Amino acid sequence: MEKLRRITQGKKVNEPKYKPGYPVPRSGIYCVEHRPHRLMHMATLIANMRFPRCKQCGEAVRFTLFRPVKDGRGVPFRNTAILEAYPDQHESFPKAS
Repeated sequence: MEKLRRITQGKKVNEPKYKPGYPVPRSGIYCVEHRPHRLMHMATLIANMRFPRCKQCGEAVRFTLFRPVKDGRGVPFRNTAILEAYPDQHESFPKAS
């Protein structure tokens, strides 16, 4: 619990939250917040990829930049038990809700 407290204390309050399908603006470590089915966790995402979606809560997952990293220094995102790559579509962005 102490580790989670330290992580969330470092998060800036006014950081924008990103939705699945939007392009990642900056390579970095992102806080991943789900609906009640899962606690917040971290994921490393690379600039210009699309934010992934959750296999359980779908589009309800949100991402907040926790710490930027230099391009090439992060391991690219791969599908996990919880998150999956956003499917490529010809639309530039998903519709805003």
